[in-house]
Amino acid sequence: MRSRRPKVLHAVAGKPLIDYPLDLCREIGVEKPIVILNPHQAEVAAHVAERCEVVYQREQMGTGHALQQVPEERLRGRRVLVLYGDMPLLQADTISRVVAAQEGYAAGMLATTGHPDYGRILRTPDGTLDRIVEARDVTPEQREIDEVNAGPCCFDGDAVLRALDTLTADNAAGELYLTGVFGALETVQIVTADPDEAIGVNDRVQLAQAEALMQHRLRERLMQAGVTFTAPETCLVDAAVEIGQDTLIEPFTILRGETRIGEDCVIGPHADIGDSAIGDGCTVQHSWLRGCKLGAGSDCGPFSKLRPSTEVAERVHVGSFAELVRTQVGSDSAVPHFSYLGDAVIGSRVNIAAGTITANYDGEKKNPTVIEDDVFVGVDTMLRAPVRLGRGSRTGAGSVVTKDVPPGATAVGVPARVIKRKAAE
Repeated sequence: MRSRRPKVLHAVAGKPLIDYPLDLCREIGVEKPIVILNPHQAEVAAHVAERCEVVYQREQMGTGHALQQVPEERLRGRRVLVLYGDMPLLQADTISRVVAAQEGYAAGMLATTGHPDYGRILRTPDGTLDRIVEARDVTPEQREIDEVNAGPCCFDGDAVLRALDTLTADNAAGELYLTGVFGALETVQIVTADPDEAIGVNDRVQLAQAEALMQHRLRERLMQAGVTFTAPETCLVDAAVEIGQDTLIEPFTILRGETRIGEDCVIGPHADIGDSAIGDGCTVQHSWLRGCKLGAGSDCGPFSKLRPSTEVAERVHVGSFAELVRTQVGSDSAVPHFSYLGDAVIGSRVNIAAGTITANYDGEKKNPTVIEDDVFVGVDTMLRAPVRLGRGSRTGAGSVVTKDVPPGATAVGVPARVIKRKAAE
């Protein structure tokens, strides 16, 4: 990978490679898988620690040697499913078929496919498996074989323990290959897999190939569930993203992390949304959202930025060139354009006019601004936090508010002073 980051922590569709086989294990009912790691991969061990047992391969002597590091008592008398940490495109159905086909009558079960770049399957004249020759060891004649090892395999634990003892390192790499055990097993069944599922990631080119295939799979799954992509090939969707029925995804939209989008929304074009919750009937255009919530019927953009811990209620209009961070906006309010709201609590039915700024940072700490219900904030108002605008109050254009404004009052000037009071309804 030519990277300081361990290979299996590189991501496809926003999820580290190692998470894909671990999620498959959970999906098919494996409660505590074993992950075999290089002892120098502390970062990987920390990432997987809560979901699995870690076993270390202290000498890198091949995949067969890796399985030999698992304590015998963990294998004996069990079925042993082996997956690889760099194959993100495997699907649960394929793994389930491999496990089911092995159960009860086969010492080993192997998935094969037609992908051209992996170990070749050699068969006897009667069609049974003879052995597997790894890609770097194949002869020119064997290279013409179009049936290859897809990767996942399942064994009878007692049988594979005996077969592991027969492995030798008489190959180009001088390693103990796990595929070598199949020649020592009495019975082997074979399941055919989709060639795309067999793609492993060993460099940045293969990482990009896996990403492209995964993106196609994820978009297709969403479209079949009732989501419209007007130009699907221009959009990126992370694996954990959920989108409701009849939502329209416009071109050049990026949906990242744990994003949840409701029904009947219009997202994009050029929307970049991460780890956010978007309610039903929302519109987000040409905007950047991270770690925020947008209530049903609200809209955002174009060219707005909603930063983490921002919560926008129902039927709120956040217009062009607005930035909100750690801010709550009540229902039926509007921040139409050219405003910055930081560490603010905005009530319902509030109008924030163009050029409004909450000056929330005093050089040492962030301070809150509270704007109660039914407030009208005039153009180019600066609110020096901490400050509160009472219910039904107003500010004049260009005001610099340094003190609380009572409910129902109007404040104007620099610094702002109250020029009119009336009882708040």
